[in-house]
Amino acid sequence: MNALNLLVSSRGFGLAGEGQTPFRTEPRPRRSARCTKSKSLFATIALLLAGCPAVSQIDPQQRAAETIFTGSEPSAPANVDSTIKRIDAVLKDNLDNRLLSTDVQAAWQILHGVLAYGPDLRIKTSAGEVVAIDYLLQGGQISGFVLHSGDRFESGSDSNDLTLTRGIRSELDPGEKHGQGHRDQWLAYMTSCNLPVDQVIQTLDGPRRVEMWLRQIEWDVPLNFEREFSWTLMSLVPYRKSSHRWEARDGNQYSIETLLQSELDRLSPDSACGGSHRLTAIARTLQKRRDEGQVISGVWADADALLANAIDTSLDFQNADGTFSSNYFERAGWSLDLSTQIGTTGHTLEFIAAAASQDRLTDPRVQVAANKLCELLEQTKDIDLECGALYHALSGLRLYRDRLSSITASS
Repeated sequence: MNALNLLVSSRGFGLAGEGQTPFRTEPRPRRSARCTKSKSLFATIALLLAGCPAVSQIDPQQRAAETIFTGSEPSAPANVDSTIKRIDAVLKDNLDNRLLSTDVQAAWQILHGVLAYGPDLRIKTSAGEVVAIDYLLQGGQISGFVLHSGDRFESGSDSNDLTLTRGIRSELDPGEKHGQGHRDQWLAYMTSCNLPVDQVIQTLDGPRRVEMWLRQIEWDVPLNFEREFSWTLMSLVPYRKSSHRWEARDGNQYSIETLLQSELDRLSPDSACGGSHRLTAIARTLQKRRDEGQVISGVWADADALLANAIDTSLDFQNADGTFSSNYFERAGWSLDLSTQIGTTGHTLEFIAAAASQDRLTDPRVQVAANKLCELLEQTKDIDLECGALYHALSGLRLYRDRLSSITASS
């Protein structure tokens, strides 16, 4: 058993090893464990698997006694309208004054900008300043953005139009922060632009359509040897129903639900960015289920309980200055490094903005975190920042602003 297997096994996670199927086909077995509240999200998951109550179901006075803010409580949040205006100013300043360039930045940096700003992001190219998503769709050259023609699928007709029958496959370049670091990451981030399924995308082998990219992603699920489906779900969920099922290249049936189950089973402290990406993907998938008015039971109820605990944990670990833990959801932590503060607080806020109910989203501590993130970005506006931390922070602020504006408009 390797270190990762040992880690997740000791915490009650399910992890498929050699010769095992990556997906559960039967209900998850319940394990025996002491039903006591743990401050780590990951240990809490083990308790949930054992049938213990969710943290949110524990007596509020017990939770209050276990809160671990260090130092003084965060200052009271500002007026909601002023918070929205402050976020708007930070978003505009970073959009206008941090111009990414294809001569300097690679696809990894630029696609993170697309995640945060969608069709509003403009980049500098040899041909001048252009809209980033238009440049990508038209086959503009960005180092690390490599799309090939994929498999040929049945189109429901005898059409020889390859844009209707050929899939799209994006090259993987993990660990370098240059090309696509995670499977299906490019389309996942491009969904922030609300591309229609018939949108044409220029690949190295000719024009193809978004629908065929989706088909390729579904077909290639068995090739996801890392069994990291966060970006796969984020790519599929905007276009597919929560009940969607398909057959992949190995002849087996897969579904949105089985991918969701896999993400729940594999969430661990070693997941990308402390598990924040997996949690965000789980949140978006569960929200699609809610938007459809479907029953929340089984794996969907497990996801709901997990997200509630993750939000509670992030707020429990929140630092006195309003930042979220530098150790994400595993334990409390604070860093002197501003880039780390921006990255961890931004990723956590992005998750909360995607996952929180209206009541949780308007928790004053979340507003304090958003204002602190604005402060950090205001302090570093003239400093070059690592693009992953920067644009996930801006994405979190944008999502939070959009939801907060919607809530205040309806009240």
